[in-house]
Amino acid sequence: MFSLPFKDIVIAVSVALCWAFNLVVIKLAIQGISPLTFGFLRFVFVAFPLIFFVARPKIPVGKLILIGLILGVAKFALMFKGLEKGISIGMCALTLQTQVIFTAIFSYFIFGYHLSKREICGIFLALCGVAMLGVQTESASTFIGFLLVLSSALCWGLSNNISRTLKGVNILQLTVWMSLVPPIPYFLLSQAWEGPDVFFESLHMFGLKELAATAYIVIVATLFGLTGWTWLMRQHNPAKVSIYGLLIPVFSVFFGWLCLGEVLDHLTLLACGVVFLGLVINQWPKKVSASPMDDQLFRKVA
Repeated sequence: MFSLPFKDIVIAVSVALCWAFNLVVIKLAIQGISPLTFGFLRFVFVAFPLIFFVARPKIPVGKLILIGLILGVAKFALMFKGLEKGISIGMCALTLQTQVIFTAIFSYFIFGYHLSKREICGIFLALCGVAMLGVQTESASTFIGFLLVLSSALCWGLSNNISRTLKGVNILQLTVWMSLVPPIPYFLLSQAWEGPDVFFESLHMFGLKELAATAYIVIVATLFGLTGWTWLMRQHNPAKVSIYGLLIPVFSVFFGWLCLGEVLDHLTLLACGVVFLGLVINQWPKKVSASPMDDQLFRKVA
């Protein structure tokens, strides 16, 4: 068996699948309303009405606010604005996967976790596949869009490690109550970044397409995806889980081809295969007994 239980691998792959399609949904939604208004609506509908039925998680208010700001505001606001500023879905998904590197770096400095040579090899090979995909989509992206999404990936890597400290916390409770934090910052960011009238004009233009997109991002991407991903980060060390994020650009390429008419050639298929191979190498268990000791050391330090 792999280094993660089969059930957890299924969850990780399912989350990657729904998040890949989520990029298509976001791209279509922000054609009608502003990205920060869409972010505002996302977290409002995650919090309400569930907040009246779900108890508050037993963590300090300060940590709840911190998670809401880093994961809810910084990560998603930067990604939404990156998509608006001109980055293709495929390149966005590729850039976001630098979170694997940021997660490993933060894991080293925060928890003292060291990657094995096999894990490094798997990550390197998967990132080579990601780079191959990037060559195919580079012409469809802008530099400012790339920088915004890269900053989003950094925030994702940091939030992965914060999630690792939340053992014993109910993930649904955390997701719902954390969603109370982003709406006001999103409104203020919209006023400062997009202009004083854009937010209210976007609400006026909110239609069936935007409603369907909001429903998907709330129910599938957040309540299932974010909850499932946070749960995995809490159960395992972040470096082992974050590698599954490299599946997102692979799935995004196929969704781009299926839904948006993007080109799918042999080099793209080869790159996807390289990503999968790197994932398998990274997750293949060691035959020696050192691996369980490494995990015990990680849990002890964490």
